[in-house]
Amino acid sequence: LAAFELLAITDYIAQQKTPLLSLAAAEDMTQRRPNPYFLRASATSSQAMHPMADYAAKELKLKRMITISEDFAFGYEQMGGFQQTFEDNGGKILKKLWPPIVTPDYAPYLAQIADCDGVCQGFAGSNPLRFLKQYAAAGLKFPVVTGETGGDDALLRSFGDEAVGLYSACPYTLDLNTESNKRFVAAMNKDYGVDPGFYCAGLYVNGMVVEAGLQKTGGKSDDKTALMAAMKSVALTDTPRGPIKFDHLGNVIGEIFIRRVEKAGNKYINKTLKTYHNVSQFW
Repeated sequence: LAAFELLAITDYIAQQKTPLLSLAAAEDMTQRRPNPYFLRASATSSQAMHPMADYAAKELKLKRMITISEDFAFGYEQMGGFQQTFEDNGGKILKKLWPPIVTPDYAPYLAQIADCDGVCQGFAGSNPLRFLKQYAAAGLKFPVVTGETGGDDALLRSFGDEAVGLYSACPYTLDLNTESNKRFVAAMNKDYGVDPGFYCAGLYVNGMVVEAGLQKTGGKSDDKTALMAAMKSVALTDTPRGPIKFDHLGNVIGEIFIRRVEKAGNKYINKTLKTYHNVSQFW
C-alpha cells in the first residue's frame, strides 16, 4: 500500500522474479529504477497531482500556494509533481510543510499557513480527516486541493462540512457514469454496504489486469516472464475507472478526474468537474 514499503521490497521481488501488482505509488519502480517484475495499474504519486496543479493554475486561477503532506516518500513525490506543473503554469510554491506521518495535532503547521492563494495537501489514510477538521477549526479559509488519497470517495462518509469545497484529482471517481462503474458500485454496496473509493477500485482493476493477462497466456502462469509480458500488453476499455493501458516502463496510462466535494441532502459527494484523458506518469 505505502510507497516506502514498495521501495523496501523491490530488490527482493526482482531477485525472486515474482510478478507484483500493487497500489503503492513509489515512482522509482517505473522511472529511475524500473523493476521488470512490477506492474502498476493504479497511479504514481504525482500522476494525479500534475492535472491537479494544471487545474489549480488554469481553472482556479491560484498563483501562490503552500503545500503540506506527510514526511515520507508518497508525500514528497506528490508535492514534487504538483510543484513542477504548478510552476510550469506560472505559479509559485511559497512554503512546503512536512508533518510526521503520526501527527495528532497539526496546530504548529496550520500556524504557518498564511498569505497565500491556496493549500495543496497530500495526506493519506485517515489523516485527511484529521487535517481538514483542524484546518476548519483554525478558521483557515484558503481553498484546498489534493490528490487521489486526500479526497477519496470512501472517506466522505466520515467528513463534515469542513470538506465542502475540497478539490481532488483521482484516477477513479464514484460518479463515473459508465456501465462498468455502475456494476462495480452496486456490487460493493451489496457486499459491503459502503461506497468504494480509489483504494478499492485500484485493486479491483489490478485483478482485471491479472485476469486479462491470464487469458493471453491460456491460463498458464508457470512462465513468469511470459506472464509479465502478457500483463504489460493488456489494454482494457471498460473498467470502473475507464480505459487503461501501460507504458513501456509498466505504469498505467488513464483518466484523471477533477472533483469538488459538495453536500447533497445529508451526505457528501464528489462531483466531477473535468476529466483529463490519457494521463501518464510523466504528465
